[in-house]
Amino acid sequence: MLIDREGSHFIFVFHSDCVYRNYNYINYEGKALTNREYLEHWGKYVFSASREELADFAKELDPYVEEKLIPGIKYDRGPIERLGMTECVMCVYCDDRQKDEVWRILKNHNVEIRAWVYDRDTVARWMPGGVNLEKWIAGHGLNEDQAREVRENARLKFEKMFADLDAIFRGVEQ
Repeated sequence: MLIDREGSHFIFVFHSDCVYRNYNYINYEGKALTNREYLEHWGKYVFSASREELADFAKELDPYVEEKLIPGIKYDRGPIERLGMTECVMCVYCDDRQKDEVWRILKNHNVEIRAWVYDRDTVARWMPGGVNLEKWIAGHGLNEDQAREVRENARLKFEKMFADLDAIFRGVEQ
């Protein structure tokens, strides 16, 4: 199911149960991952193309998401120009223990470049001092006080994210 919410930088493809039945797509073989498993195994294939190409590709992959062969997908609404990007990025998520099966699906749909990134590495890049966050700060021309505030907000955001994930993995709403 394509989820295109106005105001979001990303367009998502999740199983319809994520929307209607509170299904947790961050799982392996139907079992939600613990925080430790998430950091150890969860990641994504990453590749870029035009938004139009990725939108078409998302429609092609939607049946695989509905069959739960691909856990989830997101792609950019537009290139992040302040990070020097000229194309949009698509992330096809899965547990590394199923990444060969997901790669076969992508390859059968003519994806040629295979880049795998663990979510733990993505988090590190967006943490204070991480390369993505520092590029973002520089791209916005922030002064040191503003940059310090952005770094602190990033730290708090990731603390909350991991607390929320922990609650989700334990089946507790927060």
